[in-house]
Amino acid sequence: MYEIKKACVYTRVSSDEQVKGCSLEEQERMCKAAIESKGWPYLKTYSDPGISGRTMNRPGLQAMIDAIKSGEVQAVFIWKLDRLSRKQRDTMAIIEDIIMANDVEIISLHETLDTTSPWGRAMIGILSSFNQMESENIQMRTSMGREANIKKGQYAGGKPPLGYRSVNGVLTIVPEEAEIVRMIFDMRDNEKMTLVGIANKLNELGYRTRKGLEFKHSAIQNIINNRETYLGHYRYGVGNFIKNQHEPILKD
Repeated sequence: MYEIKKACVYTRVSSDEQVKGCSLEEQERMCKAAIESKGWPYLKTYSDPGISGRTMNRPGLQAMIDAIKSGEVQAVFIWKLDRLSRKQRDTMAIIEDIIMANDVEIISLHETLDTTSPWGRAMIGILSSFNQMESENIQMRTSMGREANIKKGQYAGGKPPLGYRSVNGVLTIVPEEAEIVRMIFDMRDNEKMTLVGIANKLNELGYRTRKGLEFKHSAIQNIINNRETYLGHYRYGVGNFIKNQHEPILKD
């Protein structure tokens, strides 16, 4: 006897995939069409916009898991297997320990796979391993590209530290901030002041952080930890430095 199942849709895009991949709206449209073709009732769409598939800490995913465990959902439709996760271990945990353990079907449109057959379950395991390998290759290429840019003299690391701003990919000194940085290192190296003492002194003199807030000892610690940057060197990875990368604020 043909069994009617209450179905939901799960969609996800990471930041990069919003530009080059299949949008949330398009994923939902295709999955809802597939549900309709089976004559099953559509319940709702669980979505995680702008969240990496390498983490399980996704609100939409966790809400769907709760719905599966409560018996509300009997079938899950996804556009592609890697929407669930970019990690093979997590993909199989979701499928085997949550979806299949609760007698819920999963249908992936891109791979034309479902868990109603042994072949489908085997293929999902194989494909999830390729998804993980692809994700790791992307990370490796990104890291290599970042290192290549660094070696060409470009700044490739988030928000520049106090004293610098990034201009066309190159760290450029901000004079009023550089003055604060030099004062901090002078108080630390020559006057042997504590982090709290330095913060208090700066605040008493009327200096403020880039955001216009009073200095705290943690901010002073971050500045001191960036000594190599202020000497004109660029640090990347663990213990890797490129010497004389930009104009220094401090002298050796």
